[in-house]
Amino acid sequence: SKPPPATSMMRSLAAIALCLLGTAFAEEDMPDFSNMPGFGDKPCPNFRCSLGYTPVQKSRSKFVSKGCSKMGGGMMMMAGGDGDEKYAACCDQWHACYQTCGASKKSCDDGFKTCSERICGGDADCKKGADMNSMMLGMGGCGLYDQGQYAGCECAKKSNVEEKRAAAIRGFYNKWSPENVDKADALAKKADSNGKMAALFRKLVTKYPKSIRIEVDDEMKMNKAKEEKGDDDSDGSDEHDEF
Repeated sequence: SKPPPATSMMRSLAAIALCLLGTAFAEEDMPDFSNMPGFGDKPCPNFRCSLGYTPVQKSRSKFVSKGCSKMGGGMMMMAGGDGDEKYAACCDQWHACYQTCGASKKSCDDGFKTCSERICGGDADCKKGADMNSMMLGMGGCGLYDQGQYAGCECAKKSNVEEKRAAAIRGFYNKWSPENVDKADALAKKADSNGKMAALFRKLVTKYPKSIRIEVDDEMKMNKAKEEKGDDDSDGSDEHDEF
């Protein structure tokens, strides 16, 4: 189904704004962001600990998504979004990925693109919205990624790393798949690096999507209310399918 008129209009306005921004400067006057982490191909630095300590996933990890409109800062908010995007689950996975200790920003951004392409398929409107999100991810810097890593990581003595990893896996299974708790120790032995542990948690969160808490802020509620009011005005009906 096509997005509500208000959402389509906001996305179009955002796209026009980006085009105008690009043409407002002569090429030689454009600011050079190429060496800034989080822009283009420049990677964001990983979460680091002091000497003798290693980053590990927090044992009581909380994965939170604020939706597709919160993926690229203020400019992405201009593009609208009320949580009803066809690819909304990909946005949720992206937020959770940023909060997965050891996951790189690039792997999370690439994961969103792969996920949205799979879900959108041949839906042109869906692809247009997802492409807008993907474009903004390359311009968003490292701020959101750093926040996510600080939320998901803690520092552990190197001698305690395997125990801490097992505790994180056990804590996840305790809440979302209690029958698999006994697998925690064996999985921690296999996930013997930050990269392997991050890959494991991304698989777990994908398998158990309810582990991501969806937060709907006041702005998103307001956008949704406006769009619903617009739908009511356009069809002349006071009836809602959900009631």
